[in-house]
Amino acid sequence: MSKKACSEADDSIIIAGLGISGLITASLLAKNDFSIKCFEPMSKSPKKQVVDRRTTAFLNPAIEVFKEIGVWAQLEKFAQPLSTMEIIDFSNGQSSEPAKTRFNAKEISISQFGFNIPNKEVVNILSKYLKTKKNIECNFGAKIVSHYGYDDFISVKTESGSNYNGKLLIACDGRNSLIREREKIKSFSTSYNQLGLVFEVTHKFNHNNTTTEILENGGPFTIIPLKRNVNCNYSTIVWMNYTKNIREICDLDQSAFNKILQEKSYNVRGTIKLNGEKQVYPIITQFAKRLYGKRVALLAESAHVMPPTGAQGLNTSIEDIRTLSKILAKARSEEKDIGGNSVLMKYNKSRLNSIGFCI
Repeated sequence: MSKKACSEADDSIIIAGLGISGLITASLLAKNDFSIKCFEPMSKSPKKQVVDRRTTAFLNPAIEVFKEIGVWAQLEKFAQPLSTMEIIDFSNGQSSEPAKTRFNAKEISISQFGFNIPNKEVVNILSKYLKTKKNIECNFGAKIVSHYGYDDFISVKTESGSNYNGKLLIACDGRNSLIREREKIKSFSTSYNQLGLVFEVTHKFNHNNTTTEILENGGPFTIIPLKRNVNCNYSTIVWMNYTKNIREICDLDQSAFNKILQEKSYNVRGTIKLNGEKQVYPIITQFAKRLYGKRVALLAESAHVMPPTGAQGLNTSIEDIRTLSKILAKARSEEKDIGGNSVLMKYNKSRLNSIGFCI
């Protein structure tokens, strides 16, 4: 694509991908008065969308981002406080009595560590928020197939052949990021031969705002409380284990599944039963060698993928978003080029240091 063939660039920020990270990025930047153009390959049609059955334990810094955007009041209706963390460790296999540890948020003078919120509610509320903003353009069913960074703007081309220009392209296009690939940014991956199995359960005992992580050989089995009713007897399970084991567990009928679920939970919530469908996803660790290209910034899973333990994945992504937003706002206030190399190098250095990845 020649520069001559491109129209005059505007000051827009282009975002590729409208998963949760893309939605948060678009919402925060739109809130801070940046002009945004979003491109999401998936259709907006509900019939073509895959329901995300996962929940996310958003830690307190992430909640502050939702408050800054202005959507926390809506999200709070679905948000279950997480005030206690309990770890039960059977992994040493040398004693019938497991090691038990409990952490309470009050011990560090806070009310809760964070809130567990269904992903689908986060998507719905942020999508509705974006509709209220006049400085954002959302293009669904539109995949960016090529891009080229010039000295003063970046141009992208969609699958339909349309061209769009802006000052910066933000890649929120996931762990298999095509933008990262076109930028020839290397990534390093580790596979654990594990799958994560996510599903909702009902249980007899009140969860008391407590997350329980049961450690055994093969991977953790984590019970995360959900906000569903006054009896507080709904939770999300995140079960990590070897691929072969998870596949076999998924093939069980509901009666057999509930039986193994009861055994695995060690009765910490009393009688426990599957409530709804199961969802499976691969467990990997992946890091990009650098988080920027020419007028391109990588964040969230295009930059790093982490196992779900410790609520690190999406919370780390939100730190990317918050850091980039602050850097871009400061650059704009100083009348600097928001897509310029010095600005993106600052983001790269800050986030690589924070996620502990050394080139």
